[in-house]
Amino acid sequence: MLLVDRETMQNIDSYAINEIKIPSLCLVERAALSVMENINLDIRHSFALIVSCGNNGADGLALARNLLAISKDCDIYIIGNKNKASKDFIINYNACKNLTENIYSIETIEDMNFLRKNLDRVNTIVDGIFGTGLNRPVSGIYANIIDLINEKNIYTISIDLPSGFDANGENNYGSYVDSDLIVCMQILKKGLYEDNYFRDKTVVCDIGLPQIAIEKFVNV
Repeated sequence: MLLVDRETMQNIDSYAINEIKIPSLCLVERAALSVMENINLDIRHSFALIVSCGNNGADGLALARNLLAISKDCDIYIIGNKNKASKDFIINYNACKNLTENIYSIETIEDMNFLRKNLDRVNTIVDGIFGTGLNRPVSGIYANIIDLINEKNIYTISIDLPSGFDANGENNYGSYVDSDLIVCMQILKKGLYEDNYFRDKTVVCDIGLPQIAIEKFVNV
């Protein structure tokens, strides 16, 4: 079984995007569609998509856009500074704004209370806060939101990794999302494989990273 740590996955992504010139937006779209293919849309009809402004959040917004396109009920909650968002995040954010008014920034205690109340109206949470790149325990509002997700005990899908979980499996001493399903992108992360609880909840999906990029950094 092929496994990667954080640094190796980042190297593969970077090589594919910067050297092979695969558009990162294409990878984001493939990631979003991979998640969507693993959702039972017959019973998953209302979604709270909780995203940060980085690459994992871009995947979450692309998923939201695809769910909205088939008239699913979606609330989008954004954590972080949109002025520092990735370009792929902004592209999908602008599209989502044209599909729904239910987009909210979570910054204050009042916003947290609003989120706490609104989560009760959905039957599915999508966690697009942090992915493989996280290399420290989460804190502040991010930790508070992760704790709230776990408190609500609503069916939760995590994109690539449970937010707060260490891809290397070394620093899981802070808050992380207790996911029901993890849709892991391209290659299983070492930390997930070593964690019996999460390993059984994980599916690995091909998002189109070329084999040549993988083989440059991994012995296949």
